[in-house]
Amino acid sequence: MRSRNSAVLLLAVCTTLHHYTTFLGSASATLTGPPVRNRISRERGNILKNITGTQEYENHIVTSRLDASEPVRMMYRGIREVYNRLLGPTGMRDEGVSLQARVPPNVPFPCDVRGYRSSTPPTSVHRLRPGDFDVVAALGDSLTSATGANSRQFWELLIDNRGLSWCIGGQGTWRTHLTLPNILKEFNPRLFGYSFADSYNVHLPSQFNVAEIIATTSDMPYNAASLVERMKADPRVNWHKHWKLLTLMIGGNDFCSDVCYQTNATEWINRDQEKYLLTTLYYLKKVMPRTLVNLVPSPLINLSFSIDKVQAPLTCQFVRPIECSCLYGPKYSGNRNLYRQLERRFVKIMERVSHRPEFHSDDFTVVYQPFYRDASIFHRRDGKPDLSIMAIDCVHLSQKGHAVSANGLWNNMLEPTRHKTTVLKQLFEEFRCPTPENPYIKTYYNS
Repeated sequence: MRSRNSAVLLLAVCTTLHHYTTFLGSASATLTGPPVRNRISRERGNILKNITGTQEYENHIVTSRLDASEPVRMMYRGIREVYNRLLGPTGMRDEGVSLQARVPPNVPFPCDVRGYRSSTPPTSVHRLRPGDFDVVAALGDSLTSATGANSRQFWELLIDNRGLSWCIGGQGTWRTHLTLPNILKEFNPRLFGYSFADSYNVHLPSQFNVAEIIATTSDMPYNAASLVERMKADPRVNWHKHWKLLTLMIGGNDFCSDVCYQTNATEWINRDQEKYLLTTLYYLKKVMPRTLVNLVPSPLINLSFSIDKVQAPLTCQFVRPIECSCLYGPKYSGNRNLYRQLERRFVKIMERVSHRPEFHSDDFTVVYQPFYRDASIFHRRDGKPDLSIMAIDCVHLSQKGHAVSANGLWNNMLEPTRHKTTVLKQLFEEFRCPTPENPYIKTYYNS
């Protein structure tokens, strides 16, 4: 009992530290305009008052001067490192109800992979076959870092099983862990950039997955710059020759653990989300040639509301007020329906942004992939709930949930614009394949 209480305390401490360090001190927003009375910034303000009460921040980020402190960031990293090593790796577990059913060796890959890597690299992003991608990368939050995907106890929820991540994990094969890279590796075995083991984003196995828990839309410009710096420093990357596939999913934490802590946030959050999203995409288009961006709405809020229709396990009832305090914390949960409306608006903003003509050229494009848009635990054909796609906290995805998500993203990538699936389906219920008539990854220009 003592060890369990210690684990609970450590989980709460780490989660709280996340709110005050906003993932390793990211400086994702810049101050605008002259100082305003009664506002606080990273450079000035009452630290104690900042921690104990809500104020209006010049950069719209709930943080403090602690955020700018290198010792605090190093302490935080140290806590996670110790936590990770004490618990050991969890991503290699191979049995449990929350894992995908393994595909036997005698069952062939669902698609014919022959002929779906071009003999010479295409010159247009709108003529990419699945095997033409050389590099994969990802921006996002804990759903992309696969936090707690293989957790069995709630004290394992801070382990990032990045090798299992739906869009950037490459651990095992599609038979054991269906992920987008494990699908693409069937078409191009030389694909690289995917995470291949449990790791935090400062560890080598994370590779080009720079997602971090508690990240919000405001963190994405910083995340993008960090990713580009990491990719350019990697000698394997031929910046102007290799075709890159970047998946960006964000927005869940904006409404799960951020909006309720900011002054008048419901009035400006959608505006700021659009601003930061545009800033990120403009930057990527400017510096990242030969890139296709999958822009994906977060399923976090929709999945949370669908779980409310069933009797959630006790672990979920205990952890959700900590991890998703805006929806489940007693102080703020009364506004949860408003937060959901704002989240639905952001989903529409993402789609609208993806259609902007400046994000579409021969060298770069953004494609809105809405398979998460109407996500629900009621994704089975019989309409019964399936909590096995959720991790033990009912906030993150299980390994099976990541596999289901990878299936959905892959299908979206082969579906034409405005005819894309917007719901989760059972694993392998539908698995689309390129054909000689339609060999290309779908974009707005070739749909």
